[in-house]
Amino acid sequence: MWKECGVTYKFTTPYHPQTNGLVERFNKTLKGMIMGLPEKLRRRWDILLPCLLFAYREVPQKGVGFSPFELLFGHPVRGPLTLVKEGWEQPLKAPKQDIVDYVLGLRSRMAEYMKKASKNLQASQELQKQWHDQKAVLVQYQPGQKVWVLEPVAPRALQDKWSGPHTIVEKKGEVTYLVDVGTARSPLRVLHVNRLKPYYDRADLTLLMATDEGQEEDSDPLPDLFSSTEQDALVEGVVLADCLTAEQKDHCINLLDQFSELFYTVPGTTSWCEHTIDTGDSLPVKSKIYRQPDHVRDCIKQEVQKMLELGVVEHSESPWASPVVLVPKPHSKDGKKEMRFCVDYRGLNLVTKTDAHPIPRADELIDTLASAKYLSTFDLTAGYWQIKLSEDAKPKTAFSTIGGHYQFTVMPFGLKNAPATFQRLVNTVLQGLEAFSAAYLDDIAVFSSSWDDHLVHL
Repeated sequence: MWKECGVTYKFTTPYHPQTNGLVERFNKTLKGMIMGLPEKLRRRWDILLPCLLFAYREVPQKGVGFSPFELLFGHPVRGPLTLVKEGWEQPLKAPKQDIVDYVLGLRSRMAEYMKKASKNLQASQELQKQWHDQKAVLVQYQPGQKVWVLEPVAPRALQDKWSGPHTIVEKKGEVTYLVDVGTARSPLRVLHVNRLKPYYDRADLTLLMATDEGQEEDSDPLPDLFSSTEQDALVEGVVLADCLTAEQKDHCINLLDQFSELFYTVPGTTSWCEHTIDTGDSLPVKSKIYRQPDHVRDCIKQEVQKMLELGVVEHSESPWASPVVLVPKPHSKDGKKEMRFCVDYRGLNLVTKTDAHPIPRADELIDTLASAKYLSTFDLTAGYWQIKLSEDAKPKTAFSTIGGHYQFTVMPFGLKNAPATFQRLVNTVLQGLEAFSAAYLDDIAVFSSSWDDHLVHL
């Protein structure tokens, strides 16, 4: 029967259900039919499944113009509605027909049905292709090219992640490639092009970094907020990539000198926004002071005194109180053990209403920067401390030490909605510049395809 009807097998790519369009569409339609049943019958869907399939198969399909029953039997099937209609109209009895004439007529009808169905299906597919190709982009890879592969995360089959780089071995079809994924179990896999993206080796493409010249590569990623209380310009400390030409380095130096007033070790404050803490009708949260060893008490006093001098904190009489903890820094200078001053705001965060402003996905930001030839990155000096707190929020950030009770005047680290507030500010600053800039909190990247454009973008 399959050979007579011209039915052939077609194979699809693993983990690419978009190619199984007819199957996925049928599953959606069948699910809708089951949900359309009355509540009492819906729980017995497995018993009623043959009736649902009968109803589905007697309805003409839009793609081919015929019902599945017509294409299979060569004539419409007498369903329940057909029988009711015949009872009303009292149709004439069909004359008896010789079996040979019936078979010849059936073959003739089947051939006519297949011809019309193929024509209708081709027109429907061309229309679907035109709709799909409006936003489709042809992507091709060459053997030996490195790519990222989107593959499921074990044991979560519905969660994917990008892995790589892997190597293209062979092009199997227009949209399928044989890829060496490097696994011991199945090193070679056939993958759809939609599960691949090009890999760019960016080892030598970093052009500009605003960083201290004396800072080690493995130093603490968070800024040393008290390294200097003087507003010393850091232009001399900006490191330029070795891959830049002498002329390009001169361009960078001239640009840095032009905006040298922007490089400081002491954070300023912005008037564009302020951070608020919405706790609703919650009562003040007061936590006891953590017991601190004697050798760290002097360190706490010094850190508080430095913050008072910077205007970051002030004395407080707030009923709110969060404890202070000192966390050892992963890398210390001169072999001395250094501590980082932190406030434990977990109690405050529990009663704070969530700010749902989205934080960018790191993988999407990497995709945005992947095709750029020139890239410069900037790190803000104590970015959180550049945002003021509202008057209502200041008392809620209060913390206690043995030496007294204090509260922040700027947004501290550790608050629940601090990342959302900061990301909203950065997005506002970069509004209209999305074509050549991207930001993840206080890390800002400027990217361009040519050097002249890059200088203008910077």
